[in-house]
Amino acid sequence: MANNNNMNGWDVASLVTIAFVNDAIRTQGSSPPSMQMSTDIMAVKAVFGTWQITIGGGPDLLIFNLPLVSMAGTISENGRIITQFNYQNLAARVQLVLKFIDRGAGGHDLVVDSNSPPTSVVSLLDSNGQPLANSNSLDDAYIKEALTDWFGTNLSQFNHVFVNLALDPGVDPNAQWAFCKPAVMAYTFVSGTSLANSYLGLMYNTAGNRNPGATAQVDPSFIPPGCEAAFMLSPAMFLTNFLAPSTATQFHIPPPVLLVDTDQMSVSLPPGAQFDLPLVTGSDNNQYRPVLNSLETVVENSIITIYATSSTLVLDAWYGSVTAHCLSQSWMTLGLDARGQGLVYTSTQPPINNHTIEQSQGFQILQEILEIIGIVVLVVSTILTDGAVLLVVGALAGIAEGGLEWALAWFDEQHQNDAPEIDTLVSNLTLPVTWTSSGPFAVSQAGLHQGAFFLAGEMRPGASIQTDLRSRFRR
Repeated sequence: MANNNNMNGWDVASLVTIAFVNDAIRTQGSSPPSMQMSTDIMAVKAVFGTWQITIGGGPDLLIFNLPLVSMAGTISENGRIITQFNYQNLAARVQLVLKFIDRGAGGHDLVVDSNSPPTSVVSLLDSNGQPLANSNSLDDAYIKEALTDWFGTNLSQFNHVFVNLALDPGVDPNAQWAFCKPAVMAYTFVSGTSLANSYLGLMYNTAGNRNPGATAQVDPSFIPPGCEAAFMLSPAMFLTNFLAPSTATQFHIPPPVLLVDTDQMSVSLPPGAQFDLPLVTGSDNNQYRPVLNSLETVVENSIITIYATSSTLVLDAWYGSVTAHCLSQSWMTLGLDARGQGLVYTSTQPPINNHTIEQSQGFQILQEILEIIGIVVLVVSTILTDGAVLLVVGALAGIAEGGLEWALAWFDEQHQNDAPEIDTLVSNLTLPVTWTSSGPFAVSQAGLHQGAFFLAGEMRPGASIQTDLRSRFRR
């Protein structure tokens, strides 16, 4: 299996690029303008540029680059000046952690934790980008000490709110859009090779689940190049909340009967379980009852594969019986339609339908029986193939309409070949999450990645959610 993206027990991830976050810090003007501090031995003042996140760090530890437009100070001992310094365009790098502040009805703000100031400066670079210690180790030591002392009591001056998250821990798990409503959260930082592929993100569980995941980490490789923001529903959520209910609904299987394996990313019938399929009319105008003998839906990376087998008793006489068997396989993936407004499925290869005939004894099968078998297997193959398609369509509708119950209502009201629009999904996904300086989430790509369902696009001010008319599924 290629499904490695288990999201460590979290339901949803919301990520934006560090380039986007840094632009927001710059736009909001939330960096401290200057610093000034004095002790018995030093008097230091500096002018800051815009604080920016840089690459490095860890999931809960961010490295900030602090431009020092100017830095001047005097170091004294017993009233005697030991040294003085005056520099232009230094850059200090420090490690900072974030925390959530509960604003009550105003949600939770993600900010720098001023109660956990850095105890040291990671590096101090001169105007040429070289360590200051290489040219003046004494000045390097005093400036780092001055910065560390100042952070201890003044870090709260960096008052930037990175994101605001509205929690709804009391939501009914069965309510529409419950899977979009956060109940418990954590933040995560993903350092890449550049600011464009490094991310600040939120991980949260939804639908009233207040148990946090094990570790707030996520692999951002699902985000297509050029996209600055994304949401992802975990593989377990996609399988359990959408694919399994759709499987049960399409093949009229009681949900408790299905085996849902989130490790293997599969939904299947237990061994030996059988369920009737719709009656089939043969060439003799008699009706025959196909039986679903096995069914397995597997998600591997971006492909949904549906395996199904059936048997239909065509002849049951004193001299023997004849049974027609069908084996059907379908392969599909998910995405956006050409206009970027509807969720669609695409067959990644033609479905396969294999047919075999089983007879209880070695008698000659009459041409009439063969004709009946031909009609039966053709219709049953269509039932299985179309069932696989509608299974996937049902999962898509469940996501786009806010849950299984509302997906069924959509099926009743709309043509099954219509692509469910994503505007309401986008609205409900983004409603609890407000990234500072963001505009509406404009989706440009969607699909499956390592078993997880994602939407990716832009969150720039001025971006807008497209409102094109619903387009149709392409098979």
